[in-house]
Amino acid sequence: MGKHIHEERIVGSLHSSEAATFHEFLSLMKKERELDIEILNNFPLYKLGEGQRWLWIEGSKVLIHTFQKIDNEKIDIIESLSNISIGSVSPNRQLTLTFTKDKLSVEGTYKFTYDYLELLFHMGKFSKYCLDNQMDDILINTVVSISKRAPDKELQYRLIQDQGDWYIRGFTSTKYRNYDNHLALYLTLYALHQSSLATNLWFRLDKAYLSDSEIVIMFDQINPVQIVGIGNLYFGITLTNNEIKEKTFTLECRFRLEDNEGNEFGAIPPEGVEPILTIRHDSSIEHVKRKLTNLHDLQVFRDRITNFVIDISSEPHLSEDRIYFIFKRILNSRNKFSPDTKQSFKALQGKKIITNSLHIIKAFNRLNELVTDVEEKIHLERIFYEVCMDIGGKKRR
Repeated sequence: MGKHIHEERIVGSLHSSEAATFHEFLSLMKKERELDIEILNNFPLYKLGEGQRWLWIEGSKVLIHTFQKIDNEKIDIIESLSNISIGSVSPNRQLTLTFTKDKLSVEGTYKFTYDYLELLFHMGKFSKYCLDNQMDDILINTVVSISKRAPDKELQYRLIQDQGDWYIRGFTSTKYRNYDNHLALYLTLYALHQSSLATNLWFRLDKAYLSDSEIVIMFDQINPVQIVGIGNLYFGITLTNNEIKEKTFTLECRFRLEDNEGNEFGAIPPEGVEPILTIRHDSSIEHVKRKLTNLHDLQVFRDRITNFVIDISSEPHLSEDRIYFIFKRILNSRNKFSPDTKQSFKALQGKKIITNSLHIIKAFNRLNELVTDVEEKIHLERIFYEVCMDIGGKKRR
């Protein structure tokens, strides 16, 4: 996630571990929406255990309350270019569109102008060049002229409200369903609570990154596995969802290692490998039901990873080859890490602070400190996972 109109970060250990009541949990749902009603009918509270009043997830109270603070009012407008007029360029260097039927003039925000013109006419780079060089009139005249030649082109525009003003955030699917962030959070908490009842293991909030369009939330089971020579091994899941550009609602297994000094790192399997579930925004309720049963796979993941980490404990240091591999993966990445992040890693590599005498948890903790962007942290955790699997695999051979 980059900069957003509203963004909140939560570190579970720094906040109350209080669990949300079912009433607070239910407040996530928007009962005026057809999809929300359908989900409530298929995932009702009475199936969460007789006599239950709280979610079996520590930190869920602060998570829900923080999410609701930034869950802006949103509307979707489906409109063709024939009913849209292009206005001026705003002081924030974004196009302003007027939806003529709704009599609503709205300024773009974030990367709206680039994404809009790239999606419609492959003119993203052209628009950036015009805006960067104060050629507003050329850009507007060109867009107006081309739009007249494609009046039937239709998109669904996602508008968000901030302090009484509306902004165009981006685009959502024109298909029937959109699993917005509040639904992804409801379904995830619902599934975690059911899993806790079945295994008698509570979950707790580890970290959360919340914005007006995207969420990344990490949960741990509260009972870690203690491994001599390594530290505490936690297991959990990562929830990611993005309401824009037809992204998917995804749950993935994750493990986290923490030593007695507070050093830690998380690790997630490579992208597309072993996801608990991936739900497109046009998925049926029955599909969602089937996918959520895969949360039981967390126990299989827990058993397998425990064996790998025990193997690592006999030699919990990084070899020179593995240190080189990590820096190479980051510095050679084409689009996973920003130029500034790469420069920070290059400087660290030159100082030779990460050496084969450093315990794996301390080494990975130091590397993780260089990354502040959430998506980059996810990519870094995938690299950590690959390194751990490589160490464990070679120990077994």
